[in-house]
Amino acid sequence: MSDVVVLGTPKTGFMIESMVTATAVNIGKLLRGEEPAARATWNAICLADFGDGGVAFVAQPQIPPRNVNWSARGAWVHVAKVAFEKYFLRKMRAGQSEHFFESFVLRRLNLHKLDAA
Repeated sequence: MSDVVVLGTPKTGFMIESMVTATAVNIGKLLRGEEPAARATWNAICLADFGDGGVAFVAQPQIPPRNVNWSARGAWVHVAKVAFEKYFLRKMRAGQSEHFFESFVLRRLNLHKLDAA
């Protein structure tokens, strides 16, 4: 595993979750005397709210070259952002890191936190 520190790139919540998940898995492996091998995918999902509208994007990985580049804009992004914030706060209050529905949707969209390699 190479030691790469990327600076100056924006971070989305999903990308941060990916990095933290890889870190937690690797710490667990180290504590068990195993070699750390988990790697973050650097995928990004973002709902950027601009008041009455916004932009949504998916980038796989966030840092070029990308395999997937998708974006859309409109008033629906504002509604989606508000709904996601309510969902996120509710799952945090309940002590859930990832609800089964969230896992299901991310798998269907082929978005993963950890690299399969």
